[in-house]
Formats: sequence, structure tokens, C-alpha cells
Amino acid sequence: MRQSIILSVCFILSGCSTIGFNDLFNDYASQMTPVRNAIKNNNIEQAQSLIANNSKLHSSYLLNQLEQARLKDLANEQSLSQQQFENVYAQVQTKREAAKIQLSAGLEQSNALFTNDSAITYVPPAYEMSMLHSYKALNYVYNSDLEGALVEIRRANKVQVDALADNKTQINDTIEQAQQHYPSMSNVTRGIKNGFQNAFTFYLSALLYQSDKQYDDAYIDYKKALEIQPDNHYLQQDVMRLAKKQGFNQDLEEFERRFSPIKPLHANHGEVVILVEQGLVPKQDEFKLRLPIYTSGGDARFYSLAMPVYKDNAFIANINGVNIGSLNLELNPLVHIEALAAKTLEQQIPARVSRQVLRLVAKEKVRAELARSTGDVGNIIANIYNLASEQADTRSWLTLPNQISMARRSLNAGSHTLLIGNHAPINFTVSKQGLTLIYLTSINNYFNYHVVQL
Repeated sequence: MRQSIILSVCFILSGCSTIGFNDLFNDYASQMTPVRNAIKNNNIEQAQSLIANNSKLHSSYLLNQLEQARLKDLANEQSLSQQQFENVYAQVQTKREAAKIQLSAGLEQSNALFTNDSAITYVPPAYEMSMLHSYKALNYVYNSDLEGALVEIRRANKVQVDALADNKTQINDTIEQAQQHYPSMSNVTRGIKNGFQNAFTFYLSALLYQSDKQYDDAYIDYKKALEIQPDNHYLQQDVMRLAKKQGFNQDLEEFERRFSPIKPLHANHGEVVILVEQGLVPKQDEFKLRLPIYTSGGDARFYSLAMPVYKDNAFIANINGVNIGSLNLELNPLVHIEALAAKTLEQQIPARVSRQVLRLVAKEKVRAELARSTGDVGNIIANIYNLASEQADTRSWLTLPNQISMARRSLNAGSHTLLIGNHAPINFTVSKQGLTLIYLTSINNYFNYHVVQL
């Protein structure tokens, strides 16, 4: 009897090979709460000391690298963050180029049946990869390396193209029924079509192409950004100006019917582009989904599945405008990253529910075998383990901002001052026919900015 109990417990614990005990009994979002609080309190050094430092064998290694890289960016350690971002990109590429069916992947799926989805290697979804490349591009821009930035922008665009091509999934009827009982996340998704098309990435791409005088490419990406954010009046003006400049008269006529007239740019003016990221993307919460699981005898027993969900209301920005001298510029949203995250989770529901059902069946079989072979002791051990390990996989990149907005304005060449909230004035220079980029980050008490000439 003792041997049976030991063997059974060892079999159960074999599922912990890619996660630690802390991960087994504490979900990722809960573990990240102190880190997020430190960021909000403008204590990046403390946040860095609190972040986990997982080994390469850990199932959340790539996610851990993303979080660390983002913290380094917030600490103005761009060269170090670039190394970690590149590490994630290289490993994701390796995984995608490898064979789809691998022994290691099969073992991870088996482990997850006896623990939870946290045992499966975390591969960043498309919206996180596009943000990775966007941050890398910005870091190159801060270092006056436009060529390097354009490489990252092309990678970001490829992520979205590939995701669009892959976005055709078949949903099993049974799992589709389970989805109907899943709580709606429409308050967060804001009606977006998918979880990977990011207007901020397209806008940044267009801006860099325009700076490099690749106007056709810039026009294409401005149009893509406008398709996602059709009410953004800055995007409307950008698209119309380039349509006129490049002689796309048919497009221009269509845009002129839809939007306000083009505001001409004076020859002795330059432009300032202000990008403002605010808040932190919301964490996932746990939701108990009750489903009937049928026994071999045909009896239905209801079981609770621990599933992730976004319960927060849509983000409300604290900063809605900026001032340049006496000019007040309204900020228009480019991306709500919370919407991309929630939509991505929605699209993952079928696969997650399928794994949860299989997990319940597998755990029930182990419990029944322990009860049969070892009696009440084995039954109690299995029930305690099943209850403790049954938790939602709440992993996602939690140091990302919640929203990124923009403003754009033509100004006289020369010196200007940007005022935003109660923060100290930001002095910048606009060159004749030039582009000045101001990138701002505001997360509660944390505030930072970069000013670069494109």
C-alpha cells in the first residue's frame, strides 16, 4: 500500500517538471501583483528585484524575459532590454521553425493534464510579439539607428500578416457549447475583430517609413492603422496628405468624402508626433465554469473548470490631452492593448476548455485508482492535490501599457515646450520640414519620456 501511494504521488508530481511549486499553487497574475504595484509607485528598482528569474527549462521563461526586458526599458536600460527582447524573438523563431509534433511538446501536454495549463511552455501571442518588435524599434530610434528600427518594424508587420493567415480555426460543437457559458469580455474587447492587428505598430511603422522617405510603404501602413482606428482624425489627415503627395487621386477623393478637408503644412514648419502610453494592461482573473462530464455508465456529473477571464471594465485614461504653448491637443487612441489581450483570450477558449475537460478526466482516473489501490488515504491525497492544482492559467505580459494614444501637429521651426498634466515642462525643437517624436510613458506615479528627431 505504501509503495502504491508513493508511486502515485510521484506520478502526479511528475507534472511539475516545467514549473515550481509556487507556480503550481499560485497563479501568475497573483505573483506579478507586487511587481505591478512597484511600477505604479515609481519604484522600478524594487520591481526589478521582485521579478522572478526563471531558468530556460521553466514553462514561463519567455514571458519572464519579456517582463524583465520591459522593466529595463522603464529603467532606461535600453541596451540590456534589447538583448532580452532579441533572445525571446530568437527562441520563438526556433520554436516555430521546429517540427510541429515534438516529444517535448507531447510531454508538456501530458504534464498539463496532471497539473494545469501553466505547465505548458508560454509562447507569446501575436499582439505581444508585435509589441516586442515595436519596443525594439523605438530603442533603435532612441539610438538614432533608423535602419535597425525598420528591421524591427518589418518583423512586427510580419507577425500580424502571419497571424491573419493563421486565424482560421475549427471549433468542436461540444466546446462551442461550453463557450456559451463563458462570461462575456465585450466590455474590454471594445468590438475589435481580432487580437493581433495593432494600429500603434502600423502607425509607428508608417512614421519610420515616412522618415526614411519610403512614402508608398508609409501610406500603406497609415491606411492599415486607419482601418483599425477610423475615427482617429490625426490618422485621417496623415492618410489624406500622403495620398495627395503620392498622386493616389482616387483614394484621395474617397477620403475627402468621408473626412474633414486636409490641413496644409507650411513650408517653414515641421511636425511633432506625440505618443502617450498609459496604465498597465489588466491581469486575468479566475472563473469557475461548470460543465457536465459523462461517466462510462452514461451518468452526468458536473465539474468546475478553472478558466481565465478579464473581469475589468474598459480602461479610462487619465491623460486625454497635451499642451504646446497655448495649443491644446486632444489625444486620440491608437490601441487598447487590453482589448487585444481579451480578444486573444476569447480566441483561445476552445483549446483551453478542451484541455480542461481532458484534465478533469485524467485526474479523476488517478483519484479512482488511488482510492481503489490505497483506500481513503490515497483518495484524500488525490483530492487535495486536485483541488490545489486546479487553477486558471493567468499568464500574459503584465508590464505592457493599457492604452497608447497620439497627437500630431505642424509647428513653426524652432524651440517649443510640451506641458502634460502636473509634470515638468518638456522642451523640444522642431526642424524645418522635419519630424520630432516625443514618446511618453505614464503609469500612475511613474512618468518618463524620450525626444528624438526622425
